[in-house]
Amino acid sequence: MSIDEYQVQSDIEMEKFTYNLPDRELVLRLQQDDVSALSKLYFSNIRALKYFILKTAKSPELTDDILHDTFIRIWENRMTIDPEKTFRPFLYTVAQRVLLNFLKRAQHERRILDEIQKYAITSEHSTELLVAYNESNNLLKQAIADLPPRCREVFLRCKIEGLSHKQTANELGISESTVNNQMGKALKNIKDFMAGQQTLALIITSLML
Repeated sequence: MSIDEYQVQSDIEMEKFTYNLPDRELVLRLQQDDVSALSKLYFSNIRALKYFILKTAKSPELTDDILHDTFIRIWENRMTIDPEKTFRPFLYTVAQRVLLNFLKRAQHERRILDEIQKYAITSEHSTELLVAYNESNNLLKQAIADLPPRCREVFLRCKIEGLSHKQTANELGISESTVNNQMGKALKNIKDFMAGQQTLALIITSLML
């Protein structure tokens, strides 16, 4: 799908939804766990937000992923939204953070692959290296998925999204010492999980962490 076609589709979606409720009322309903309020906020902001993200992401598919994650984050942090303040700046701040996290993650993965491929040029085991990278990436995802819920939540925010311990504590409503403890547990669990894996996969995983 081209970017122009993507924008046309967005406009068609928008025309299906017309809401008269002010954002303040929708945020209050959102904080009462009203999922329909989230849908209304989504469709009342989606056109401009898609354009905002698409300018940087340059990809309709990536834009959709970022939009999805943005509104998941809005739902997860609904109790921190101040209904007396304009909703749109808060929404764009969340979207920008999600976008930057996607870009940083892609850059990090690209850097690891570049290092592997640079070494592979003079190596007889280039295929083995690339296979090991894919295996280690899958193993890391499995190790993260196996973490206790709170550990996983803290790890994803600190390591994957790049938030500071203080920012993570504020978002989750916990103390910084709790974040420190949970990060310590998460890293230990992941390293213990990876300890039984092949040496090459373990080395590559250490680069990811």
